[in-house]
Amino acid sequence: MPSCQSASCHLTSVRTARPGLAVQCQGRGAMAADFEAVLTALLSTDNQIRKQAEEAVQNVANRPEVVAETLHHVQHAANPEVRHLAAVLLRKWVPRHWTKLSPEVKSGAQQVLLERIAHEPVHSVRRALANVVAATARGTVPEGQWPGLMDFLHQCSTADSAEHREVGLLLFAALFETIGEHLQPHVPAILQALAAGARHPSALVQTAALSAIEPLLPFITDAHVPAFHSLLGALLPCAHAALAAGDEELLVQLCQVLVEVAECPAPLLQPCLQQVLEMCMIVATNKQFEPDTRERALHLLHWMAKYKPKQLTRLKPLMRAIVDALCEMLCEPKPADYDDAQELPPQKAAAQALDVLAIAVASQHVFPAVWQFAQAAAASPDHDRRHAAMLGLAVMAEGCSEPLRKRLQQALPLVLSLLADGSCEVRGAAAFALGQFSEYLVPDVLQHYKDVMPAVFRLLRDADQDVQERACYALDAFCENLDAAEILPYMPQLISELLQVLQTGRPGVQEMALSAVSSIAAAAEQAFQPYTAQVLPVLQHFMQHPGKEHLLCRCRAVESAGIIVSTLGAKDPVIGPHIAPMMEAVLAGYAAADSSELREYSHTMFGNVARALGEEFAPYLGHVVGLAFASCRQEDGAEFVGNDSSDSDGDEELGSDESSDEEGGGRQFNVRTGVMDEKASATAALGWYAEACPRAFMPHAEECLQVLTTMSQYWHEEARAAAFDSLQKLTLAAHAAFPPAAGEPVVLSQQVQLVSEQVLPVLISCVEEDCSKPAVGAAAAALAQLLKRLGRGAVQPTFLEGAANMAQLILQNKAVCQEVEDDDEDDAVDDEDVAAEDEDLLGAAADLLPALAASMGQGAYAAAFLSLHAEPLLARLRPQQPAALRAIAAGAAAEVAEALGGRIAAVVEPLLTLMLRELQTEDDINRQNAAFCAGLLVEANPEKAAQFVMPLLAALHNMFRPEEAAGARDNAVGAVGRILSSLPQGSLPLEQVLPVLLGALPLKEDLSETTPAVGALCKLLLSDQLQQIQQFVPRIVQVFGEVAVQPAAPTQAKVGAAQTLMTMQAKFHEQMAPLLAQLPQEQQAALQMLVSS
Repeated sequence: MPSCQSASCHLTSVRTARPGLAVQCQGRGAMAADFEAVLTALLSTDNQIRKQAEEAVQNVANRPEVVAETLHHVQHAANPEVRHLAAVLLRKWVPRHWTKLSPEVKSGAQQVLLERIAHEPVHSVRRALANVVAATARGTVPEGQWPGLMDFLHQCSTADSAEHREVGLLLFAALFETIGEHLQPHVPAILQALAAGARHPSALVQTAALSAIEPLLPFITDAHVPAFHSLLGALLPCAHAALAAGDEELLVQLCQVLVEVAECPAPLLQPCLQQVLEMCMIVATNKQFEPDTRERALHLLHWMAKYKPKQLTRLKPLMRAIVDALCEMLCEPKPADYDDAQELPPQKAAAQALDVLAIAVASQHVFPAVWQFAQAAAASPDHDRRHAAMLGLAVMAEGCSEPLRKRLQQALPLVLSLLADGSCEVRGAAAFALGQFSEYLVPDVLQHYKDVMPAVFRLLRDADQDVQERACYALDAFCENLDAAEILPYMPQLISELLQVLQTGRPGVQEMALSAVSSIAAAAEQAFQPYTAQVLPVLQHFMQHPGKEHLLCRCRAVESAGIIVSTLGAKDPVIGPHIAPMMEAVLAGYAAADSSELREYSHTMFGNVARALGEEFAPYLGHVVGLAFASCRQEDGAEFVGNDSSDSDGDEELGSDESSDEEGGGRQFNVRTGVMDEKASATAALGWYAEACPRAFMPHAEECLQVLTTMSQYWHEEARAAAFDSLQKLTLAAHAAFPPAAGEPVVLSQQVQLVSEQVLPVLISCVEEDCSKPAVGAAAAALAQLLKRLGRGAVQPTFLEGAANMAQLILQNKAVCQEVEDDDEDDAVDDEDVAAEDEDLLGAAADLLPALAASMGQGAYAAAFLSLHAEPLLARLRPQQPAALRAIAAGAAAEVAEALGGRIAAVVEPLLTLMLRELQTEDDINRQNAAFCAGLLVEANPEKAAQFVMPLLAALHNMFRPEEAAGARDNAVGAVGRILSSLPQGSLPLEQVLPVLLGALPLKEDLSETTPAVGALCKLLLSDQLQQIQQFVPRIVQVFGEVAVQPAAPTQAKVGAAQTLMTMQAKFHEQMAPLLAQLPQEQQAALQMLVSS
């Protein structure tokens, strides 16, 4: 080992500025004694003594001489705590002062550090010294100023002594954190040293070897993979030895290292993946280990499932064994000494792992085993197994929704039966499972509302409040998607039960009950009105509740009030008088409570009230707009959390890059996501305020435009999406507030032009800049709204070109947000989430096409469509595309056909070819959109479409079956009507077509398609073909009568039917009078009114 003479002789005098503890130098010995006293005082438990010592240290900290003096005490202090503290301080001071030291001091310091770390007997001091060496190396090794360091490391890492080996490995870990790129040539040798360390019998050496792997990983290249596999081969025996010895600390460290290894781009785990996962599962299922150890052992499984699912599913027998083991973990009872705030019990850790697997891995690898387990466990006499059955089904609902949906007829009765179980834990788990079913198995689960609602009512009266809370959650999730007609019979009992819970439950139960009130109000719509007098006072009570434990209840009450006001409207006689007191209560609570979540819900509630009040919201703008601006402008709440630099427990991170940090200590950066939610809510609210009262909002418009433009660049996609929508609302509000003066030859006033010229580039540019599909979709949707609402000629050609290019990029799948990172074919994300984002984005681009037609005019947009959009739209309709995306593309083609008519004749034939294919798919939405599009194409281009008519009629005929979805059948009716109206007389087999058409009338769901169907029948009745269709006239009269009394049927269709019947009666009175007289009196009166209107 290198020897070193003391470098402390180079230290000159240092004096403190105040009396008390001081460092003075009349000579070497006097100073050493004084400084050691200061270091000892820093460790004192006496606050006054420690404070004086801190002041003394601060007074010398900025002097370069302090390095040599501190190093002297690292080397010679008898007290190991003083040596440790001196090393901690030295780690901060070496980088700060190194360049100011003489070459003699630098050389001496390097030698002392290596000698001391080699001979230091105390482990915590050795670790602290390793940090000092790393900090020193950062400023010396890159310049070639520490040539002996690598030789020293090699000697240590291959030494016989466990202490020396540990020192070498600790230094490797520290140095890779600071100067890793300069160690690159030594990686193969270091990997060998780490493998030898992992095989070493000393636990300290093994731990040090493991600690060096993570900082080494960024410097692993493909050339190092074989050597790393050898290291991995050494880690497995190390793990099995730790298992045999019950060394949980080492096992936890090893599991964490394996996760880091899995994250490395190079295929480092592949040869041993099965053995590694088997080892992790042995740890996870060992009931003798601590819950935290077992949970950490599952982290590698989580990571592999999320990011390398294909590698995982290639191990099919292991996958089944893993799922079976996790199911058995679900059955474990909660430990008696379980601390909910500190750790997960094994059953919950297993549930989390199954949830991750279900979401990330193909369902055939997970669901069959869980379903088999749940069926058997639900019937077990052991309540822990019944509890596990419900937990297993609950976590399948999201990731394995499709196979579970197919077995809903079996699964739901299992859940409902265990809602009445004798064990409160089982009842709670069953309620949770029902809530998960209600979230992820919609709409199928809603068909069982007659069974579900009574079962949940019983649970709301459960004596166990945990069960009550789960019951409220299930009710909230279930009612959120019910129709008003379905929920109406249960309203009296629902409100009664929830009000009782709100009076007696604990805060957590009350929060869920208030959330359920929100869902019920949204689902019931106007049917909620009779209950507002009971509910609103309760909401106001919670809005003003001062207790911190009721803060979330306040949030939910504010949310519920906003939903009720928005649903029933400000004109409601009960709601109206409550609006002002509720606004006052929420504004007062906003100012009194420092809570991002409360501010978030308050902004949403203010927006809902604005929507309800419209222009009458103007008096509140002075209060709420400033609050929204403040929320948008606040800092994101970056918090630094770190250990004090004087902490003597020896747990500093090796090689932490904090040399320039004057305060010392490692720091962790945390983002308060609650602030993000608050900002998104405030951003959305600004749009609602502008839309509600445009003229009153205009004094805030300039500042609002600045705030929203800033928020359009915010780091989180939800806030950006809200900003894009609110920018659109602000522009339209300016258009409403400043219309062009009468007689002016401009479409937009000067004020609106100024706003639109700032807003449009923000919306358009995001397609080439923003990486978030939801955000870009929101921008495209906002742009489509602006183009439609501002009207033709309002938008400058440059912006129209940008909008057209935006649509083209999205259709071509070439927007920045659509770029797929292809670094690893096994990398995976949640396919369902991606599919939903793709659908929303394509849907927004599809809306842009008719909007462009409205803004540019038919002729101009027809040319743009054929040159920019036709080809990528056709590509989106090809069979290789997902069905949902083809459905959107078919709908987009239909809207373009409707907007442009015969101007797209050039693409009619390829479009109809693709529509014929879509009419025969299994997806009813695809058939519906294809029928709509085909009818429009034939109507606008009958000659081009002539060759497709008979195949189209054959394909459409299949959509008139009773089992066909109502919306699809209605669009098939409309398509047939358009075809009948468009083609020359005598070209269609009316005797075959009309019975089918009339059998599907009147329409059931998409009543807008009544117009082409009735129009075709009117045209036939008034044509030369009347004789040919005479046998169908009685049924046509019946259909017209039924349509006349359909409130939602288009007026155009009803008036056309009435007028045609009047014409027919005038021409053929003798034949028509009996047919009209047979109609119900209500229909006769409706037809008469329509004729006279």
